[in-house]
Amino acid sequence: MSAAGTSKLSLHCNHCGRQVGETVHTRSSYAVDYYVLHTGAVEPMTIQRADEPYGRITVLKLIEPRTVVTCADCYRQPTIQEERDLLFRPELSSADEPEAATDAR
Repeated sequence: MSAAGTSKLSLHCNHCGRQVGETVHTRSSYAVDYYVLHTGAVEPMTIQRADEPYGRITVLKLIEPRTVVTCADCYRQPTIQEERDLLFRPELSSADEPEAATDAR
């Protein structure tokens, strides 16, 4: 199978809809056109560690995977970066809520 015969999946920015291109590498530099974030809903799960007989750890199991594509232009916007941070670390949004409730008093 030749590389010319394979079709590539076209990716689009989830924020503006622009089609994004692949990273271009040259001898001395590279140009990135998009960033991918793999995220989604999780649930805690406790597992037994194989290397310790009494060691149990709690991990987060991904139950609803979501892929977020962000073009390089949107990635520069502070609001988009904040949105991506909250998707990557949802506990940050719940940490802000008590402060908002305190400010409202």
